[in-house]
Amino acid sequence: MASYTIINNTFVSGELSPMMHGRVDSPKYLTGVAVCENFIPSRQGPMIKRAGTKYVAKLDQTEVAKLALFDAGVDGRFIVEFTNELMRFWTEDGQLVLDAAENPFTIITPYVSDDLDKLSCVMNKGVMYIVHRNYQPAKVEMGSSPPFTMTTITFTGGRTFDSAGDYPSCQAFKGGRWYLAATDNEPNAIFASRTPEISTGTDRFNDFTFSEIIDGEDTVLSTHAIYLQETDMYGSKINWLINQKRILAGAGSSIWMDSGLIATPATFDMSITLTGGSNSTPAKATDNYVIYAGPGGQSLNLMHYNQDNDGYIRNNISQTAGHIIKSGIKDFVVSRMRESVIWVISKDGTLSSCSLDPEQGLIGWARHPMGYGADGKEMIVKSLELLPGDETKDDVVWMTVLRSGSIYIETMKIPHPEAEVNDDTFYVDCGVTLDMGNSKTSTVRVLHLANEKVDAIGDGALLPVTTCDQDGYAVYDREFSLISIGFPMEARLQLLRPELPANGTSQGKLKQVEKQTLRVFKTLGGKVGTEYGPDLRPIIPLVPGKYELGSAFDLFSGDLEVDIPSYANPDGTTWIVSAEPLPFNLLAVMTKFGLLEV
Repeated sequence: MASYTIINNTFVSGELSPMMHGRVDSPKYLTGVAVCENFIPSRQGPMIKRAGTKYVAKLDQTEVAKLALFDAGVDGRFIVEFTNELMRFWTEDGQLVLDAAENPFTIITPYVSDDLDKLSCVMNKGVMYIVHRNYQPAKVEMGSSPPFTMTTITFTGGRTFDSAGDYPSCQAFKGGRWYLAATDNEPNAIFASRTPEISTGTDRFNDFTFSEIIDGEDTVLSTHAIYLQETDMYGSKINWLINQKRILAGAGSSIWMDSGLIATPATFDMSITLTGGSNSTPAKATDNYVIYAGPGGQSLNLMHYNQDNDGYIRNNISQTAGHIIKSGIKDFVVSRMRESVIWVISKDGTLSSCSLDPEQGLIGWARHPMGYGADGKEMIVKSLELLPGDETKDDVVWMTVLRSGSIYIETMKIPHPEAEVNDDTFYVDCGVTLDMGNSKTSTVRVLHLANEKVDAIGDGALLPVTTCDQDGYAVYDREFSLISIGFPMEARLQLLRPELPANGTSQGKLKQVEKQTLRVFKTLGGKVGTEYGPDLRPIIPLVPGKYELGSAFDLFSGDLEVDIPSYANPDGTTWIVSAEPLPFNLLAVMTKFGLLEV
């Protein structure tokens, strides 16, 4: 039996579709994996274990909840929580905005649960504009007392959008105009408000006057509102509008762009720039790109403007991940700080990510299962929103998650292994950190985790997995003064079947995994083996309650060799698993094989 050692030292292609598992000739095969769960492919090549999510709140209602960003610039940023006919506001640090009586501030809305997913919320000049096909357009403004107000918008001119069938369902802002589109009565029509008043600069977003009488004549000025009915969209409804260099409109069978001229009633027009169409998920702009979901949500596409042909070019960035989004894309957000990652919710509630760097050719998909609750059902993500970072803060993904029949609001950051370990980074889901100060205890109470299996770290030591009782109490066999506790989170990788430098091909030939050397960075724990299950071998052995990490994580960087007892088989695949609530960052895997040449 001949011996070969191969190295996997970049994982930028993430999890590949099973349809790709025979493509040993593809560069993506060399940089991909068979399974990628709760790891994130990074721009530099390693796999980074995703951070856990932080518990913000358990909602009283178990129905749909939607999150939206209210960005007032220097006046503050907030996450708006929509539930059935109710709106609340959260600060950046996860605190509810209160009213004058120190109670949670709420606004009564007309939006019922079944319609929340299709709300279009767009910020412009510190004001949130809300449209939906079943409701008259409205706006939310920030004040002092009350802290926020919501008003229904009254329009003037040729369109008032004030009756059923005439409510727009999508919107965008550009050049001082408010663009509205896709009413039930006119699904292919685009309306644009008047430009600001010339002498004062006052916006006229609610003015849809298309002409006026001047010197006895019905006159259309360049500042008047615009109406465009696109009759050649092949009967497909406009699904979204977005401003990215031009006004772009996603329809069911095509993507449209404006003429590129300054928009006036005489010059504004739309033409097809891409075929293939989109679903109703709002497109997102990032850098010079627009990201949108294809028809049925069965693809995720990246488009960018090409000056040479005065149009847009599309790249399907989900070609190797069709199995991950097979139920269809429901929504997504784009995190851009340090690592550019698209976080995607599918219609079945599963969460996935796509690490993206188009210029470097990085397109790496991963799945992020949330596990199962005490009720035996899979915990799923219902909505997403992004709180963008700045020079001092990282991006934060806000999400609502259905766990054991209740909706939770949670937040998540992308870990950055090269940075110093942050005290607020942990690797459990829906977790909290409790500080008892100078006292110590072996019992903690976490109400939102009642009856749930939990994982924890106490005073820098690994605690055994346990189950909270019906009142939320978790009891341990040691005392601590600081604990991070939440749902267990397991990250796991399965490498693809290797192609060894054998005669012809090694595919289908018997191989035996003899040992592996794992190169890791700031890592603890983990197991490896050829079969996923109890026989996995420890990488950095940890004993619950015994391995003292100290005041800061005593993380390991370097090479670790693990002997792997295995039988010869045609696959030669291995699993790498991190089930402990600890960081795990994989740089490379060197695997020694024995190959039976026949």
